[in-house]
Amino acid sequence: MRYGRALLEVEKPGRYEGLEAGAVVKDWGAARCRVALCFPDVYEIGMSHLGLPILYAAVNGRDGLLAERAYAPWHDMEALLRARGWPLVTRESGRALREFDLVGFTLPYELVATNVLAMLDLGGVPLLAADRGQGDPLVLGGGPVAANPEPLADFFDALFIGEAEEGLVEAVEAVAAAGPGRADRLDALAGIDGVYVPSRVRPRYRGGRFDGFDPAIRVRRRLVPDLDGARPPARPLVPFISTVHERLAVEIARGCTRGCRFCQAGYLYRPVRERAGRAVCDLVRDGLGATGFDEVGLLSLSTGDYTGIGPLLVSLMDEHAGDRVSVSLPSLRVDSLEPRLLEEVRRVRRTGFTVAPEAGTARLRAVINKNVSEEEILGAARRIFDAGWKAVKLYFMVGLPYETQDDRQGIVDLVRRVAAEMPAGRGRVTVSLSNFVPKAHTPFQWVRQIGLDEIREIQGFFRERLQRVKRVELKWHDARLSALEGVIARGDRRVGAAVLAAYRLGCRMDSWTSELRWDAWQEALAGAGLDLAGALAARDPDGPLPWDGVDVGLDPGFLRREWERAGAGAATADCRDGNCHGCGLCDFDRVRPRTGQPLAYPPPSPPPVPDEPDPPPRLRLRFSKVGPASLLAHLETVAALHRALRAAGVPIVYSRGFHPQPRMTLGPALPLGTESLAEVGDVKVREVPPLAEIQRRANQHLPEGLRIEAVWVLPPDTKGLTGGGTREEYRVTPTPEADRAAAGAGGWDARVASFWAAAPFQVVKRRKHKKDRVLDAREFVEGLWRDGADLVVRVRRRDDGTTVGPEDLVHALAGLPDGVRAAARVVKERSDR
Repeated sequence: MRYGRALLEVEKPGRYEGLEAGAVVKDWGAARCRVALCFPDVYEIGMSHLGLPILYAAVNGRDGLLAERAYAPWHDMEALLRARGWPLVTRESGRALREFDLVGFTLPYELVATNVLAMLDLGGVPLLAADRGQGDPLVLGGGPVAANPEPLADFFDALFIGEAEEGLVEAVEAVAAAGPGRADRLDALAGIDGVYVPSRVRPRYRGGRFDGFDPAIRVRRRLVPDLDGARPPARPLVPFISTVHERLAVEIARGCTRGCRFCQAGYLYRPVRERAGRAVCDLVRDGLGATGFDEVGLLSLSTGDYTGIGPLLVSLMDEHAGDRVSVSLPSLRVDSLEPRLLEEVRRVRRTGFTVAPEAGTARLRAVINKNVSEEEILGAARRIFDAGWKAVKLYFMVGLPYETQDDRQGIVDLVRRVAAEMPAGRGRVTVSLSNFVPKAHTPFQWVRQIGLDEIREIQGFFRERLQRVKRVELKWHDARLSALEGVIARGDRRVGAAVLAAYRLGCRMDSWTSELRWDAWQEALAGAGLDLAGALAARDPDGPLPWDGVDVGLDPGFLRREWERAGAGAATADCRDGNCHGCGLCDFDRVRPRTGQPLAYPPPSPPPVPDEPDPPPRLRLRFSKVGPASLLAHLETVAALHRALRAAGVPIVYSRGFHPQPRMTLGPALPLGTESLAEVGDVKVREVPPLAEIQRRANQHLPEGLRIEAVWVLPPDTKGLTGGGTREEYRVTPTPEADRAAAGAGGWDARVASFWAAAPFQVVKRRKHKKDRVLDAREFVEGLWRDGADLVVRVRRRDDGTTVGPEDLVHALAGLPDGVRAAARVVKERSDR
């Protein structure tokens, strides 16, 4: 393990170990260029992001290039690293960021800025590009935030503009081929299309306002013209700790031309490029076989706009529903919710449904170019409830340009009408209010962002009118987070000084409401000479903008026309309908909208639920859980084994109902960090598979340290696994602190003898989020002896699962104070029933 059992001092140690499948470990010494790909948020969020794994596979797919990954540590891990003097390291080889040639950051949203600095600092890389020397890596950034690179420009040697699957590999190859000097490598990066080098330009100011660049520069964004030519990784990365999205993510399209005027992604990722329907089916089939996931997410900015989404969904469900695979469509518009689509989604499991009207009146929806009517919204809600869903989430924005009090009342009225569609006595409507933040390269890039007091007044309006409505739940976004996002989203290079000051004042994880240190940010902004109201103010449509150095391909005149049409309340149709609006992006040769080849609807004959014998056969697994795998929590271990067995082709039996669960049970839960050579689990199957083959195949899909050692069929009358009634034997290696404490009390032999002489012998059982419990160890310990440098403990577990923990026992034997670990290693060696 890279940090060892010291990780037990942090809340979620699995964030920092290699508990995943599909990771690529290449020969460090043979690599011509080594890249650390960094995601500046916690692992659970980073592993749910689609982009970084694509870049990871693209770089590692080239001979001589090496890519590894790192994620932002939570506060407790950062404190541990600083206290021990340890660096932040990559998951694959455990090397510090400073050892790489390139350190690349994905920048998915603005409020990761201080996390970037924390990762650089912990990784041993100077924070400012100007302070890096010959032996330091080049730091590269990319992602949506790079559409306005200026606020973070001082921290990056270069920023990549646009879609990076092809361009990043070119950049890494260029660095590998460049001379050894830092200037040579930076020159090589600057020669790649789509790369912006901030040190090569100087921002100019006049009267305290941004006034352009010297020299003037325009870096054109990169894009992948044909999505079918950009195949995702053959073996996706599969995390084994719980993440935000635990599913196989398949990108079926990129780009959106609906033209919602507030949506930066809709302008940054134009034009629409769809993956062929048959290619999507192949990717899903291969991905499920490689991962064992039981959910597929079909991803795009607007999944319902995918050509032939209905036949695609039917085809996928026909092929995979019998294996209890569900398909989620996370980005559906209300006007794409046809009944057949809903019927297919519900065939395996049903979760909540999100509908995004964005605004409460037709007038304001025309302003923002959200071309859906109230009738369509209510009709979608009706169909969702009629199809059996119990929960609907409505997503609105407040603080939009030209918004009035009538538009806000329109949200209240629309929510009440949707709530009226709920079936009598059941259902819930969740209303989520986000705060509009104007973004670069959109028709609203010039408008004023409303301030904190205005947002809070608007939120109070909705609390007064909606919080007491029956079966309606109201949620809203923190006004301070939105203000900070707006400052960074449209800021110039001076914002970087505030980011650096905020980092030094202790700001981290700013996108988490619970972690925002607003007082520190106010101090940092003031210290950088930035006024919040001025930073959120309207921009001059005829003046220079900090993001003018980035050319996303859109004609500035097009954005200006769309802004004027917004003021007139005039809608602009989707250009996929055949009317080009002159955005300037397409050359109608290499760059143009590309629709996929749609599938035909299969015959209407959904597969029946597989027959299951009564009772179904039961397999018992004996498995070991050592090294890094000891950091998996109990439910994570269940999930890891479940996915591995699915990937191995085991026909698992599932429960009935809206949320089918595998009929799988493990023995008593191990304490986090305890290793075991003697774990067992039972799984019910439709039929008995070839045992040796499924054991071999399942082990190929398990993380390091988790291994199935044996599989056999249980006789029908075998008692099932429960949480207790076992006898277990553990080997405990004491820590040096425990050895010293025991030596001061006569040694371990004397301490063992004192245990057998005591009646009772009290041990404190520590429990997270619960009151500690005091147990008499003499009721549970059946054997205790010294074996060389180790102690061996044999304990009995009651039928209710209660027992004394081996480490807790050794802690009490040594007389250690609270907070001092007693065991360097704990291994369960036997378990009998």
